[in-house]
Amino acid sequence: MLLAKDEVLALRAQSGASVDFDALVDRYAARIHAFCMRATGSPADAEDLTQATFLAAFECLGSYNADRPFGPWLYGIASNQCRMWHRRRGRMAERVPRVLDTVKDPAPTPDRLVEQADSARVIRRVLAGMPSTYRAAVSCRCLQGMSTREIAEVLGISVEATAKRLARGMTMLRERLEACGLSLPD
Repeated sequence: MLLAKDEVLALRAQSGASVDFDALVDRYAARIHAFCMRATGSPADAEDLTQATFLAAFECLGSYNADRPFGPWLYGIASNQCRMWHRRRGRMAERVPRVLDTVKDPAPTPDRLVEQADSARVIRRVLAGMPSTYRAAVSCRCLQGMSTREIAEVLGISVEATAKRLARGMTMLRERLEACGLSLPD
């Protein structure tokens, strides 16, 4: 079996090569931080959760199976760290992402910037009103660009269940945005 670069680095890190784990941290730190930022809305908390994610990953590295992709395994740890963060603060439901991926004009006008900010607020409100099971799947797809299989691994559910959640969640998101006069890009 031919392994991808991340899986090779993880295997070597399992054998004690800390430089390879450092390389994985370098490759994923910004993405994990963005994921945690979307879950908490707080840069400081996102930084703490990013560090906690990599610490937990390092401690659990012995249980990593290189037959599975490294990225979803790591996102699963980050997702668990965020869930624990919310539980500790008495917020069982995930918070809505504060930063949304939007198409930016090359030279936006002040009016366009206000319009984008208003749209982002509406999208955050719409996502906040969605059930957390759908919100988590939609956020992983739309904000992290994860595949259905990767989302399934992060959420710890089957690919079929993930596909259903995505379909229902995207339909719900589209309907609610259309009711607010917005639409999702294709």
